[in-house]
Amino acid sequence: MALIDKKSRTSIMYGVMICLFVAIVFCVIKIATRPPVVMDEDRANYYLPASEKIDFSELENQIAEKKEEVHIEVEDRARLIEDNVNIRTGPGTEYDRLGSAYKGFDYKVLGDKDSEWIKIEYDGKTAYVFSEYVEVVPMFLNDEGEYEEYVTFDDTSSSNENAADTETTQDSENPEDTDDN
Repeated sequence: MALIDKKSRTSIMYGVMICLFVAIVFCVIKIATRPPVVMDEDRANYYLPASEKIDFSELENQIAEKKEEVHIEVEDRARLIEDNVNIRTGPGTEYDRLGSAYKGFDYKVLGDKDSEWIKIEYDGKTAYVFSEYVEVVPMFLNDEGEYEEYVTFDDTSSSNENAADTETTQDSENPEDTDDN
């Protein structure tokens, strides 16, 4: 048993087709009557309607006038790249273990970042971590109180292919002690 008879279905189908036809005609008229588009020669992918052409030098001057200097304090931080890394009281395995830290945690670098053992601040104390377990990255404290990797957009430096990426890390607490490395 059909819910709608054949005549009603045909009428509905004709109504839908008329609505589609009207919508297509409306779109064609809108496209045909739009203002002409001009390509700006200095900016290959920048298109504007001819009636709205902007003087870019004036706009750039206005932006430069409003630009504020922002000062960000950047510090080197040792981000762990391995899990369950021992943190020690001195630069060597013969020194006592203060605790463990985990991948992704970061600590303030206090000394030479290019030595075999990196001097860090761990739980308010001076400590050391083996350099093969960390990467030293410049970081700043963001508005949420988390350290975030500091990235520059310098055209001369092409070694960092992911220059637009920033990674937020958690400020480290003293994690639970576990197995030795």
